[in-house]
Amino acid sequence: MNGAAATTRETNSRGMKIAAFFYLILSAISLLLVHSPSYGPAVSYVLMYMVVAVLITVSVATIMLPPEQFGDAFTAAVCLVYAAMLSLAAFFSGGSSSELFLLLLPLLLCSTLHRSRSVGVITLVGVLFFYALCVLPDLLGSGLYSEAAPVILYRFGLLLTVGLFGLFATTRGVAGSSSEADAGRAPVEDASTLVRRAEREIQAKRGIPVAIVVVDPGREVEDMDSLLKRVDARISRPVLLGEADIFGFVVVGGEREIESAARRTMAAAGSLGATETRVGAAIYPRDARSGKELLSAAGQALEAAFEIDSPTAMVLSGSSRDERPYRAAR
Repeated sequence: MNGAAATTRETNSRGMKIAAFFYLILSAISLLLVHSPSYGPAVSYVLMYMVVAVLITVSVATIMLPPEQFGDAFTAAVCLVYAAMLSLAAFFSGGSSSELFLLLLPLLLCSTLHRSRSVGVITLVGVLFFYALCVLPDLLGSGLYSEAAPVILYRFGLLLTVGLFGLFATTRGVAGSSSEADAGRAPVEDASTLVRRAEREIQAKRGIPVAIVVVDPGREVEDMDSLLKRVDARISRPVLLGEADIFGFVVVGGEREIESAARRTMAAAGSLGATETRVGAAIYPRDARSGKELLSAAGQALEAAFEIDSPTAMVLSGSSRDERPYRAAR
């Protein structure tokens, strides 16, 4: 999986997991609402319970699925399932007079979390289509000039407005990312991205060392974007840490694999004109007990690399607790 695809799947996964968590809460609130004495529309309770059971199942499954599953097509399919189930919940709790149509609004806003226009368009079309099926029996029974027609038109207008707002926000976000890429630089990610990636590897590769490698290529790199692409293709997906050109990546394996990855990174930087590259690395579980501690130890190792009187230097964080807890890699 290349870097762009991995970023898309992580973004989609984060958005859908947030939506799934809220729909677990909203499903419980909906059941309380339809049982309250103040709720007027007729409710088909047994069918309503079945729809809520499906919603809860889909939400729990979405939370438990790995990020690698959430491509654009899969994410759009999950959004369509939510649109269909939420429209069914509205249908079985009163149809055109049901207040549960409001549950469709968070789904439309969720598209802004994906930064994918295709997911947003499919979600908006799906919501309008399934809600039209929900209110169609009432329209056919009472006609377009009934008292329910203005309410239905208002709700369609509300859903369309919120959906278009979500698409607009998504388009602006994609445009901002594109302009940043056109400027020749990869978008800066938060250090927490690197920490989460390390923790996933720690959980997945139990018993196997996992390292974070932090690299400062120096100021003389001819093309930073080319360096990041080489590291992505040959070693591991890099994450810009927002401090000058410093970036980091995760390596699975012992000291030999880590040193090999660091040396290949230094060689790639050197081929692009870098002359003062510094590298720091830390290994789980030897040097840290969590992804956050691992990144901190790697950062301290990078600082120690600057103390070495050499054009380039690489330091591995050590497990000793003496006055010199770092050592230069040989």
